Amino acid sequence: MSKYAKINSENIVEQVIICEDNNISLFSGNYIKETTETLEPNIGDTWDSENNKFIDPKPYESWVLGEDFLWHAPVAQPVPNSYWDEDSLSWATREESSEE
Repeated sequence: MSKYAKINSENIVEQVIICEDNNISLFSGNYIKETTETLEPNIGDTWDSENNKFIDPKPYESWVLGEDFLWHAPVAQPVPNSYWDEDSLSWATREESSEE
């Protein structure tokens, strides 16, 4: 059994299925098989045929695609539980409310 991504005419993943390799021809459409090279496909990803990679949707306008084909913030994440604030182009942390 292998994982396949159905790619539409704009190279966007619209469906992900698990199928026996010899049965994939029974499905209509353009299906790309997940391999160790391609990265894992998810609905909404873009298929980059030139680099043979599935690329996640860009999470923020300021982020850039790295050589690893993953999106990276323009500033390194300082602490694990911080979140990206696109308005300030920086990482922020949530203040935890304490109940007394």
